Formats: sequence, C-alpha cells, structure tokens
Amino acid sequence: MGNTKNIKSILLNLAIIIALAVLILFIFFSSLKSITRHGESISVPDVTGMSSSAAMTKISALGLQPVILDTVFYDTLAPLSIVTQTPAASSKVKEDHIIYLTINRAVPPTIQMPNLVGYSLNSASLLLKSFGLHLGTHTYTANLVKDAVVKQMLGDREIVAGTRIPMGTTIDLIIGDGSGSQMMSVPDIIGMQLSEAKDYISSMNCSIGAVTPDIDVQHADSAYIYKQNPASTIINEQGQTGHVRMKIGGTIDVWVSSQPPAPGSQPPPPSGPAAAPTPR
Repeated sequence: MGNTKNIKSILLNLAIIIALAVLILFIFFSSLKSITRHGESISVPDVTGMSSSAAMTKISALGLQPVILDTVFYDTLAPLSIVTQTPAASSKVKEDHIIYLTINRAVPPTIQMPNLVGYSLNSASLLLKSFGLHLGTHTYTANLVKDAVVKQMLGDREIVAGTRIPMGTTIDLIIGDGSGSQMMSVPDIIGMQLSEAKDYISSMNCSIGAVTPDIDVQHADSAYIYKQNPASTIINEQGQTGHVRMKIGGTIDVWVSSQPPAPGSQPPPPSGPAAAPTPR
C-alpha cells in the first residue's frame, strides 16, 4: 500500500515537472518573435547632403548607430556635410545596425601647383581639373608661341609651379597669341634688379629667359643684371650705335651679380652679318 502511494506521488511530481517544462517552452517560443523582432526591420534614412550633426541625430533616433568612416573634399559641397552612406538609403536593417558615413572636410587639403607653362589651353584645363583646381579667366598676350600657356596666375600675381595652394583654388592663364612677326626694340635692363626687370619687360609682353647668377648671388631676384642677351644696342661697321630689334613675346637671357654693375660695363657688341641696328 505504501509503495503504491509513493509511485503515485512520483508520477504526479513528474507530470507537474513536464507540464511546467511545456509551459515554459510555450511561453519562450511565443515571446521569441517579439524578443528578436523577427520580421521587423528599419528603413535606413537618406542623410546625404545633410550636416554631419543632423545626420547622426536622425540615424540615432531610429535606433541605428552612425559611424564616421572617412573624410573627402569637394568644394561644391557644404563643409562637414554627408557625402556617402553605407548601407544606402531605404535599405532594411535591424536595430543597432551601424551606418557608415563619409563626410566633406571643413578645411581643403593643400596641393602643389602644377607647371602649366607650354601646355595648350585644353591640356592645361584638364591638368588643373585632375589636381582639384579650377580654370578661371584666360587672356591672350603677344608671344612667340600660339595658343599655349605663357603664365599661370593666382589673382594678380604669377604663381610658381610647386607652390602649395588649397585644393579648389581658381587659376587664371595667360596664353600666347603667336604674334612672332611683330618687332620691338630690345629694352635696356642693365643695372636693374632681376625682380624689377621682370616687371619692366613683362609690361612689354616679353620675359626673362635663362638667368645665370655669379657665385656670390644668394637670391637671384634681388641681384643686379650686368649682362643681357640680346643687348639693347649694337655698333655697326661705321661705328654708329643703333637699337637692336627683337620679336614681341621673346625672351632676354641675363647674368646677375650681388653688386650693381659699373656704368658702361657691357659695351654694345659689334654688328655681325645678321645685325640690323636702327641708327640713333
């Protein structure tokens, strides 16, 4: 009799345990869908073009995680605006999914100014674009070369190749018009400092060619010109001094020293077979 009661008690306890286990499993599987949000997803918002702060606030409000992955620079976009996002807008993701952002830099990077002298206008324009620079105005000047860059300008000053400038800078170009048949008198630049001579002959649509400094010269622009080729004057066979002619847009080679030359240190050269002086 006692054994029968014990068996019944064990069976009852076992039945209760089984019933509790089934109940627990039922509750677990019933709530699993809501716990994992099975079938639920969040649509990724489109934040491209927005400011980075506004974009991150919008993404976070939807239960997603914004992360700045990279920075780039486009001068056509607002600083610190969103350039790209991953995943793309309207993609379906789970809560807490990471949204990677690429933002536009607030300060443009600097690059080295390329050398455009000698390039055609079209080639110079393409080269500027490849460096992230913009072509501004282009004007023509009297020069032996035709349709090629003679000078590259930043505002009202010539910019030397290799100078570091912000990406997105606008560069103006001066183009040669090929007027090599027009002649002019060679200007006398003896005794001038090189920087002064550059400005002087630039106003005549000419330029300095080769610069040969003496050994004592540290800064060529502040050095003095004591010799030039072609010279400004020439002596003909009759002993007459005349002006030498050169093509508009030509160049003058110079020799410079740290000290100004003595007056008459470069006498007019004698005329040769090709000399064509204009008598004074």
